[in-house]
Amino acid sequence: MKELSILGRAIVLQPLSKKQLKGITIGDSLAYHFFDGEYRGIRLIFLNSKNGNPSPKVCAITANRVSDIMGCPVVFILESSPSYERQRLIDKDVFFVMGDKFANLPMLVANERIRKSRPAKRLTPTAQYILLYHLQVESLEGLSARDISKKLPYSYESITLGLTCLNDLGLCQKVSEGTKSKIIQFSSKGKELWDKAADYLIDPVEKRVYCDYLATESTFAKCNINALSHYTWLNPENSLMLMMNRKELQGLITEKVIHNMNEFDGNVMIEVWKYPVVALLGNDNEWVDKLSLAISLRDDDDPRVEGEIERLINELKWKD
Repeated sequence: MKELSILGRAIVLQPLSKKQLKGITIGDSLAYHFFDGEYRGIRLIFLNSKNGNPSPKVCAITANRVSDIMGCPVVFILESSPSYERQRLIDKDVFFVMGDKFANLPMLVANERIRKSRPAKRLTPTAQYILLYHLQVESLEGLSARDISKKLPYSYESITLGLTCLNDLGLCQKVSEGTKSKIIQFSSKGKELWDKAADYLIDPVEKRVYCDYLATESTFAKCNINALSHYTWLNPENSLMLMMNRKELQGLITEKVIHNMNEFDGNVMIEVWKYPVVALLGNDNEWVDKLSLAISLRDDDDPRVEGEIERLINELKWKD
């Protein structure tokens, strides 16, 4: 694990395993340390040279090769160098971090380039959040990415990428308004839009773990069968069912408040989710949102669960 500061913001980098580096050339694996990181909601691959700063030309060639394999932008962690060297890197469209003072991270440009060669086939977590917010919380029709970023727990850059994904899949369109801004228009409404998105939806649950009990006063939204029982006539389970993100789970592990954590059974089931509860920004939510819940339980073969999910969706009051 490595910590990096980008313009005053600390981020944690995770070393990539040999399995994760499948497809990377032997030359690149010998020349660089590879790290996985996230900055302003966007996943990036960080390369740290083992032998000093590569030339700008080598950086540009390597970045294109690695980004095509890994499917996300590549950022070089470089040692301090003169301003003319930084300008050469920028001219060659190389993304880099150089100490805590200098960084070239035009993530939107990087992801746009990758998007053209790899069109979206499924919704990203951000894109799915945008769609479900529009369907359940309030309409986003006619808003710009900047307007939407004020309502959702994502950065402007992440919102822009999410809208690009929705546009790729034919679920919305970016329409020019005036000479500069673009607004979005959804291709369908309500249940029709939900049905149209069905083949592109991703399971919000990244993984499930269990434990005997949690010795913490922190509160988390309830999920799974117990959330379904809250919304329907289904009886709840006796166990506690909670959702949280990876960072929150890691925090509990570090604090050593999870007792007997395992992957099989326990009094508490923890679902690690890929995105937050879909709700108005700033709200404390006791339950996960209905549509995400339906997606998370769509592989449950219990006829009672299937029936209640179907009723839950049919009775939903669409907000668009």
